[in-house]
Amino acid sequence: AASDRYAALSVRADRAYRWQEWASAAAMYELMLDIRPDSAAVYEQAIVASAMIPDTVAAVDLLQRAMGHGIPLDGILDGVRSRSFAAGAPALYGRYLLSLRAAMPYMARALDHELLRYYTFRNDGPMMVHYSEIMLRGLPDSPEFLHSLAMGYLLSADYENACATWRRILTLDPADRTARLYLENYKKLSP
Repeated sequence: AASDRYAALSVRADRAYRWQEWASAAAMYELMLDIRPDSAAVYEQAIVASAMIPDTVAAVDLLQRAMGHGIPLDGILDGVRSRSFAAGAPALYGRYLLSLRAAMPYMARALDHELLRYYTFRNDGPMMVHYSEIMLRGLPDSPEFLHSLAMGYLLSADYENACATWRRILTLDPADRTARLYLENYKKLSP
């Protein structure tokens, strides 16, 4: 009987989600999670539906419950990102990450890294600089974060700091081709 009820709820929830009836979808996903509290896909859809209402408290609670059932943070966030983009609301993902950051300060490092990935995808130079600097406080010689910082400066039209960052990368790793390529191109293009 429980599996029949779950299947019926699944059909109704997916229909509501598809038609962007977010409150109905969120309520049905909650009922589905009562039956199967370890379904990552249902948590992802429930989070997106709740965030679209917007009910950020429920969206944060859903992530905490998912992690309590052994579902890894990065798996849930990857699913929420792809589902929010598919729903035509990519900014929703950024707002969701910021609400998680405020509600779960003990997850700050992981969420800051995900925010950096999000703003890098969006080519948001100032935010890339901001989150790269946060991440570099913990790992000052990280090539990944230094490259993000340099690209953030480049996108923000701060060429001096971008070049200084690429030079720093080359002092840490003289064989870094990406930093060398950007520096050489900048030298050729600058007056």
